[in-house]
Amino acid sequence: MKRRTFLKASATSTLSAASQLGLGGMFAGISKWSFAANPEQAISINKSINNGPFIVVFLRGGADGLAILSPLDDPNFLAARPPEMRFTKEKAANSTPITLDGTNFYWHPAAAPLHQLLSNGRLIAWPAVGIKDETRSHFEAQEIIERGVQNLQSFPDSFGWMARQVYLNKNHIPPNPNALPLFAGSNTMPRAMQGANQMLAVRDLQGGISFPGGPASLKGVQALAEVDNNHPAAQMMLGNFSSLDQVNNALPKTDNKVLPYVTSAQVPYPDSDPGVGLRSVARIMQTNLGLQYAWVDYGGWDTHEYQPGKINYQIEQLSKALLAFDEDMRAQNKDYKLVVMTEFGRRLISNKSNGTDHGHGSLALVMGSSVSGGKMMGRWPGLETSQLDRGVDLAVTTDYLQVLKNA
Repeated sequence: MKRRTFLKASATSTLSAASQLGLGGMFAGISKWSFAANPEQAISINKSINNGPFIVVFLRGGADGLAILSPLDDPNFLAARPPEMRFTKEKAANSTPITLDGTNFYWHPAAAPLHQLLSNGRLIAWPAVGIKDETRSHFEAQEIIERGVQNLQSFPDSFGWMARQVYLNKNHIPPNPNALPLFAGSNTMPRAMQGANQMLAVRDLQGGISFPGGPASLKGVQALAEVDNNHPAAQMMLGNFSSLDQVNNALPKTDNKVLPYVTSAQVPYPDSDPGVGLRSVARIMQTNLGLQYAWVDYGGWDTHEYQPGKINYQIEQLSKALLAFDEDMRAQNKDYKLVVMTEFGRRLISNKSNGTDHGHGSLALVMGSSVSGGKMMGRWPGLETSQLDRGVDLAVTTDYLQVLKNA
């Protein structure tokens, strides 16, 4: 067997074990797409990271933005959902509504920390955000957003949009070989980082990073990759191993044991998603390894049934995690920009299982140290049948790319 064939086969066998470190996801789908003839034609999303790293918290599954921030004075909304599928104004997190285009909105009772962030001028609520493509497929919609495109018919290159910003956007300073420009506080690499060889995906960094199979397994895979370091797969693997070593070496230790990260604020990180991932992002920021973009996945938003109980928990964990992260960054006087988004929203009318099916427009949140918050942005399309997309879904009035570009 030729050693390149051996390298490819052996690398494939390690991907399952290595995927939790973001090492396996690096190769997913790369061979499917070709590079653009002119990389300058690639879509540019965010042109500057001068105000700290740009972070995305992605609500996988299609979050019901209408449940998070509800138009409780709209008779169309009240008629579309039975009492158990909505909350009353008396239980809302904000007693005074926030208004957009003459419509009053109220935060879900579990979203009190979001109301606090908005009241403190640290957060913007942006309803009716989504993709313009009409797909209601999770996989297609997520691929569109993570690749930074308008549809799946053509791609400007083989990069995810975060990797594209680091490696193709001439407005950015290329990372030095010892930097970690891309980090995911998740168990797998997001497609947004596809094509990068200086990235790492680790959900929880409290105890440092342990390679699956232990040090001996890591050394074996490194030796395998070094056999033919001109091979693209080997180059990517070695780049990720380098990132792993950089992070482990940068973490504070006592007697060679990694010290757990402790927030600088009074608000603790929830020991659940997305709090764990955001805590890991905060830890990477503290290492000063040149972080430019970060991604944190938060799943569980596909609420086809039993939505009230599920979404109460989801919103509570999201809200607490965002407040904890912002308070931590404020205490450290660290700059950052963060966007919360999802692939699509849910239907206006609930189904017979006390849930909501796949929809179109949803809710985005923008927060950070330089955000002029305390308000809503975008345009509210209304909930009359004639104003709905396909007559059933909240219409998209702001393309997701506009949120990312203008955040």
